[in-house]
Amino acid sequence: MRAANINTVACLGTGTMGHGVAFLAAKAGYTVKLFGRSPESIKRGLDSIDRAIALYENNKLMPAGEGDKIRKNITGVTTLEEAAAGVDLVMESVAEVLQVKRDVFAVVEAACPEHAVIATDTSGLDLEQIRTAFKRPERFLSIHFFTPPYLMPTVEVCPCSATSDSVRKTAVQWVESIGNMPVELSTAVSGFIINRIQAAVLREAVYIVEQGWASAETVDKAIVYSLGRRYAQTGPIESADMGGWDILGALLDELGDKLCAYKKAPSLVDDLRAAGTLGLKTGKGYFDWPAERIQQRRSAREQTLIEFLRKDQAEK
Repeated sequence: MRAANINTVACLGTGTMGHGVAFLAAKAGYTVKLFGRSPESIKRGLDSIDRAIALYENNKLMPAGEGDKIRKNITGVTTLEEAAAGVDLVMESVAEVLQVKRDVFAVVEAACPEHAVIATDTSGLDLEQIRTAFKRPERFLSIHFFTPPYLMPTVEVCPCSATSDSVRKTAVQWVESIGNMPVELSTAVSGFIINRIQAAVLREAVYIVEQGWASAETVDKAIVYSLGRRYAQTGPIESADMGGWDILGALLDELGDKLCAYKKAPSLVDDLRAAGTLGLKTGKGYFDWPAERIQQRRSAREQTLIEFLRKDQAEK
């Protein structure tokens, strides 16, 4: 079922998030305008959507032949004005740079209907700083997907201080209508929920490696085969309830002043950034990423996420 008053969606950006959101919206039957800065970027986005379609069909996440309907629902455009004209929802997934987003939204708000909901996919930038670009900030909020959007169901819905309650409710309905799971925040906070927790885990994991207490491989393996499995069913607070707050409270008392307290990224991370060894995207990060490793690890992660999706579909 479609969200009330949403028929046409503009997806701004053809990268990992933009094409993924466009795929989900088109799959749910919405008319989608996919904005890219050039015909080449549009082609890259549409090619990525074709790969998502193939992934779904090959893994029986949707019936064979659905791809043709999805493609017909998507039109590529190369100007923001064309993308925004006549739409009911704008999903922005452009560069994670404050001024870039502000400039994009100034154009989009002027070109789209007054009733349109305008959403950013950010969780790292300050919503209050972004909203100052708007004349109608009550129509603005964050709808934050995770990579890849069509395999990760969670979507954080976060209002800014001016967001109207009706816009927030529409955003939640729309996320549900495309088959994803909205997680609502009552107010904007840096990093929202997931990135705050991810940052805390990553900081401590890197700190353990920096101190020489365990190798990176050991730390990763420890998480995958313990918390990774437990949290797939019970989150940290429910897990603590099941384990007992007397035990977990004592653990917090003991470790509170012994945990990493860095205020910025650890030196290990700074060294990797300075060397330009950024991970998979550059072929080397903390680990080496030859082509065969990239394919193997991507496939392994995809298959795990697909199994979760199958389980979710079976339970609906």
